[in-house]
Amino acid sequence: MLRKPFRTALAAVFAITGALSSPGAELSRTQIEQKISEAHEGRVDLSGLDLSGLDLSTLNLRKADFFSANLSGANLSGADLSEANFTRTDVHRVRFINARLRGATFYAALLDDSDFTNSDMSRSRVVGGGRNVSFKNAKLVGADLGADPANQGMVPVRAELPQANFNGADLSGANFTHAILSSATFEGAILTGARFDYAVTDGTSLRMVE
Repeated sequence: MLRKPFRTALAAVFAITGALSSPGAELSRTQIEQKISEAHEGRVDLSGLDLSGLDLSTLNLRKADFFSANLSGANLSGADLSEANFTRTDVHRVRFINARLRGATFYAALLDDSDFTNSDMSRSRVVGGGRNVSFKNAKLVGADLGADPANQGMVPVRAELPQANFNGADLSGANFTHAILSSATFEGAILTGARFDYAVTDGTSLRMVE
């Protein structure tokens, strides 16, 4: 049986949720800062909102809920997004440069052309797809980008990242089981203890640095 392409299935999800069809950002940076202030130590709920194109750089959005939100083209560089929820979130062309994403969840997220350069994604969970994603010099220690055997529904349950850039990334102990990594680059990456069982790596060069 042929595997249904990830982006076709994911596009259907976004068509249902309407995450890609919003006319413009619903909140300003100032309004989001107000939400953060009101939430104090609690989780900021930004689920379902169109936040496309916003400059949210350096904000403290720890544990924020972006479920089914549209963040396309937004700037989250330097933001604290530890344990944030990006389930079914459109993050294509989002800048996460130098962001803190420890323990964040990207489940069925749309990742095309997103930039995680120099970010800390340790222990994050990535089940989503997109081409040309940059993880250059990022830290993905213990990150899980592999298949989830306990959840085999209609939504794909592994990372599909063709042409991804992992150059110089620390992938120690990362899980890429069953991941789609066609034509990805790993030059100078640290792969100590990383797992690539059944991963699709055609056109990929794995140059391990211990």
